[in-house]
Amino acid sequence: MQVYLNHYFAQASAGHVVAGVQGALLVFALVVFLLQGVRLSVIDIREHRLPDRIVLPLYLWVGIPIFLIFILSDDFWHARQSTYSAVFLMGSYWILRKASRNALGLGDVKLAGIIGLICGFVAPLNSIWATLIAFVLGGLVSVALVVTRKARAKTHIPFGPFMLIGATFALFIPA
Repeated sequence: MQVYLNHYFAQASAGHVVAGVQGALLVFALVVFLLQGVRLSVIDIREHRLPDRIVLPLYLWVGIPIFLIFILSDDFWHARQSTYSAVFLMGSYWILRKASRNALGLGDVKLAGIIGLICGFVAPLNSIWATLIAFVLGGLVSVALVVTRKARAKTHIPFGPFMLIGATFALFIPA
């Protein structure tokens, strides 16, 4: 992500107005994602749900700026890459939801699409990194809770915060 930000703002300082707009759009999408991610994490920890009234508007607030960046640069390959990452991640989480007999929430599935969209902007591999980090962190915390007897094997653990932490790390890992 830093590579893109550096590129856009370096071009903007060289007088390319479009690059400055692209940089501003990317910063906007990142700030919205991170702020709403904190909000969603707090709600998920407290209520064990990711409300549609927050998750679904993220598709617009994050997706529109990202696709405007692609339109301004005529970079339709990266637009497809980002879209494919969103669909792949959402589909993978849906399959996991069905395989786990709905232990993974539908809000997690919807959030996976947003994570795939924004991480896929950097590179499709970053979507996989986000998922890997989320499952490793979630597993470690779950094991720690079971070992300390603060949870049992059947205890529901909110997974949204781990997804958002994984996505945040993946956004700043070079592809």
